[in-house]
Amino acid sequence: MRNLYPLLAVMLLGMTSCLKEGMSEKEFGKLYTERFANRTAVTVNIATAAPGDYYAVYYENPYDGEIIVRQPALTGYTPIITTLDVPKDVAEIYVVGGGNVQRFDVGNISITPLSVSKSRAADSNPVSDEVMTAVNGIYFPEKPFNFRDEVLFNCTDLKIAATGNEGTFNEADVWLTFLGDGGFRQSNIYGKLWFYTYSTSKQDNLKTSDCTFYGVKNGKIMEIKYNDVTAGNYHVFYSKEEIVNNISSYKRYLLGTFKKGLSVGFAFIGNSGLRFSTPHLNPVVTNTKLYYSDTGKTFQITNKYVANGFIRHISVGDFQGNVLGMENRLVTESQYDGDYNDMICLVESNPKTLQPSQPIPEPEQQIECKTSTGIYLFEDNYPWRGDFDFNDAVVEYKIMDYYKSPNKMKQVTVRVLAMGATFKNSFGYVVASKGYSCFLSNLDGFLNVDNTHPDLGPGEYVTQTVYGDIYPCLLNGEGYYIYTTTVNTAQYPCVLDIPISDPKDASWKFAWPQETHSIDECYYFLQSQDGGRRADDWYKIVKTPELVYNR
Repeated sequence: MRNLYPLLAVMLLGMTSCLKEGMSEKEFGKLYTERFANRTAVTVNIATAAPGDYYAVYYENPYDGEIIVRQPALTGYTPIITTLDVPKDVAEIYVVGGGNVQRFDVGNISITPLSVSKSRAADSNPVSDEVMTAVNGIYFPEKPFNFRDEVLFNCTDLKIAATGNEGTFNEADVWLTFLGDGGFRQSNIYGKLWFYTYSTSKQDNLKTSDCTFYGVKNGKIMEIKYNDVTAGNYHVFYSKEEIVNNISSYKRYLLGTFKKGLSVGFAFIGNSGLRFSTPHLNPVVTNTKLYYSDTGKTFQITNKYVANGFIRHISVGDFQGNVLGMENRLVTESQYDGDYNDMICLVESNPKTLQPSQPIPEPEQQIECKTSTGIYLFEDNYPWRGDFDFNDAVVEYKIMDYYKSPNKMKQVTVRVLAMGATFKNSFGYVVASKGYSCFLSNLDGFLNVDNTHPDLGPGEYVTQTVYGDIYPCLLNGEGYYIYTTTVNTAQYPCVLDIPISDPKDASWKFAWPQETHSIDECYYFLQSQDGGRRADDWYKIVKTPELVYNR
C-alpha cells in the first residue's frame, strides 16, 4: 500500500549528518545495512600439519545422539581461509574434522596444528600427518554415508593372497594400530574391537563357527572363544582406553602370521550389539530403504547382507597399507549414519601390498562450499515509505558459495513464499560487474498474506548458477532497484534478511506479518520485550501471534 511521505522526511537527523561530514554514499549504505543486519561476520582459519584434511562447520551442536542431523554452514579441505555470516540467534559454532569435534563461542575461529606428545606406543610407532590427513579427510571423514548403495554389500576383509606385486610368499604378518573414533566419543559412546580369521573360500556363506576369534589376554594377542566376544571380554582395542584428552594412543599390535588362503575380519561392539566387517555374519536386511540426507536420494535394500566395517587400501607418500573403519549401527536402525568411522585402525602387513577381498572405488571428492539459507522480506514502495508489513515480496533462498573457485561460482535457489503488492515486481540478484539477473518475475497481487487472499503454498524452486559477488534485489514496478543498502527510514529498512541457521529444524518456522500489519506489531522489532535494544534473535520472538501468517 502506497504512503506518500518522502523517505528523507523520516530519516534521523544524526544519520543524514554523517553524509554531510564526508561519509560516502557507499559507506553510509553499509552503515545503514549493519543497523538492521541479522548476521555477524566471523573469519574462519583452519590449518593442519598436512593439507587436505576435511572439515565441516556447523551452527550449534550438529549431533542428535550419534548422527549428524544439521546442515553444515561450511565444508572444505585444509587450508581453509574464509568468512562466515553467522545468524545472530546462533550461540555456538561446532567444527568437526581431524577426528575431533570442537566447540566455539560465536567469533573468529582459528585452528592450527598442535605439537602434542602422543601417549604410549606413539613414539615407537608414529603415524605420519599425511596418513592421518588421508584417513580423516578422504577415506573416513566425520560425515554421513561415506559408503552407500551396492558398496554396502561388499566384503572388504583383508585377504592373505598374492596381488602380483610382492613376489613369492606363503604367509603374511599383520599389524593393527588404533587411530581414532571419528568423534564417536562425543556422544559418550565407546567401542571395543576384536579380529577373526577364516578360510577365504567360505566368505560368501560364512558362519561364526567357521571363524577363529582373537583378543588380548595379559597384554598378548591370543585365541579366544566366540562367547568371550559376545560377552565383551578380551578386546584388542577399547576406544575409552585409547583416547585420553582427545589424544589417540596409536597403540599397535602384531596380530600374527597368517597363511595364504585366510582372510582377516573384525568384530565391533559399541552400544548397539555385535557387528562384523564380513556381511554374512550380520543379520540379513529383509526390507529397508535408506535415505541419504545430503542428496535427498534413497536406496532400497531387500534380502541382502550388509557390512558393518570396511577396509580400504591406501598409498600415501611412502606408506602403503590398509585402513579399517567400523560402523556401530545396522542399516535398519534409526541412528545409522553410515560414516563407518566409529573405530578407525591402520592395518599394515608384510607384504604391504595385501588388499581387501573385494576392493571398493576411491571416494569422491567432497564439496567445498559455504551454505546460507534464509528469507528476504521486501518493502516495495521505494522511493516512498511503505506500511512496514514486509510482505510485499517474501522470498526463500539457499546460496551455495563455492568459495575456493577462482570464478566465485555460486548456486542460488529461490522460491516465492508470499506477496502483497500492487506493483508488478521481480526478484533477482545483481552480480558484480554483470548487472541484474532476474530469478522470479510477475510478483504482483496478494498471496499467502492473510485469510482474505489465496493460500496456495510456496512457489516452485528456481535455481541458477552465477559467478561473482551477488546482492539480492527487488525491481519494483516503478523501475527502482531495492537493495539491503537502500535507505527507507531510520527505524525500518527496505529489506530484512531473516537467517535460517538450520532448515531441518521443525521446531521453528519464521512467520511473516499479515497484510497491513507492521513488523513491529508482530515482533519486538523496534525494541525488546523489556524496552531495551532489539534482541539478536528478535525474529524468533512473536509479539502478536494472530497477526502473523502461519504456514
